[in-house]
Amino acid sequence: MTLKVSMKMLILLVSAISLAWRSHGVEGEISISEEEDAELERQLKIINKPAIKVIKTHYGDIYDCVDINKQPAFDHPLLKNHKIQMRPTSFPKGLFDKASSSSVEQPSNVMPSEIGLKNRCPPGSVPIRRTRKEDLIRVKQNPSDFQPLTDRASGHTFASNYVNSVPYHGAGALIAVYNPTILNDQFSSAVMWIQNGEKNTLNSIQVGWTVNHALHGDNRTRLFTYWTVDGYQRTGCFDTRCPGFVQVSTEMAPGLAFENTSLIDGPKYITKVVIYQITWYRDSSTGNWWLSFSENNVHIGYWPKSLFTGLATSASYVIWGGEVYSPSSSGEDSPPMGSGLLPFKGGKEACFFNGLQVIYDSELKDPIPSLLHKRKIANRYCYDADEVEKYNDMYYYFHFGGPGGQNCGF
Repeated sequence: MTLKVSMKMLILLVSAISLAWRSHGVEGEISISEEEDAELERQLKIINKPAIKVIKTHYGDIYDCVDINKQPAFDHPLLKNHKIQMRPTSFPKGLFDKASSSSVEQPSNVMPSEIGLKNRCPPGSVPIRRTRKEDLIRVKQNPSDFQPLTDRASGHTFASNYVNSVPYHGAGALIAVYNPTILNDQFSSAVMWIQNGEKNTLNSIQVGWTVNHALHGDNRTRLFTYWTVDGYQRTGCFDTRCPGFVQVSTEMAPGLAFENTSLIDGPKYITKVVIYQITWYRDSSTGNWWLSFSENNVHIGYWPKSLFTGLATSASYVIWGGEVYSPSSSGEDSPPMGSGLLPFKGGKEACFFNGLQVIYDSELKDPIPSLLHKRKIANRYCYDADEVEKYNDMYYYFHFGGPGGQNCGF
């Protein structure tokens, strides 16, 4: 009986929430029937768990401090008997002194962007962003089917570099944080992907920043995560919007907004490029995939090994870069990527990744140069990415981005 209830919850959540990945409708008034309204209320009762404490951010988000054992992750049938791992049982060598701003030499005007709840949740609870009725309504407007990470997916454009051909157990990078201007049915992201498999068997974990009005209801730059185990067909979702990601931090959560973003105009901000470092890795004992901000030694949470097939053992690709989306039928200009400027502008104006590293076994290392490749880019007047280079024999980096415009995709 318990399994049937969990499956029902999962179906409701996947159909109502994970459509966010496949839905980018224009925000506006929408009429719903009394029956539809009642169904939305029922879904909200399943999605939003009882709160021990409620935290409201200064930009209006509400985070419920939920009992760590009753968080949404455990509505997933594969996690029915899952035992929470409060922190990794081991750490990759170099996690806190490699691929971090303390070891990657930066100009004095490059600083981490602030992120995190000012008032953390009580011990034994975790912050989960409250889903509102308007969130459910918004993601149901104009749903469409497309395959992210497919170069010819309608409306999607990428500019990125990747490494492949070797089993990987994690990756890390520093990413410049910007706030590109988008329309309500578009998004613009800087992402690090780790994946295994092809097409319908693709296992993928993504983390980075995004400006995505359809997902968050505003145009702030936010931390986001995403996962799938079947090539974005029926599994996975953003952040904690469906069961899967197990959160353990009391102060950090996917979906939080960055307090500071880089500017290319105006006094001082042009030189104050904000960096944050994200690393995820496969725990050597359990096989769980952890998400950490090693700049502050914060372990946000993990994706349990039991969710995955290919990623249950290792990853075959690591990708760093930008992704933008605009409905191909809308006639709109494609949105800017990164800072909105092409990579030849350099680090003071163009967005960038640096300190690129991967985990081959249990140690963060520089990627093998011969395995680094650049993805095919449709129109370099719209978007581009540099080849990966090494700075002063210290770390690997590249610039990426562009203004967007007409005829930018395949």
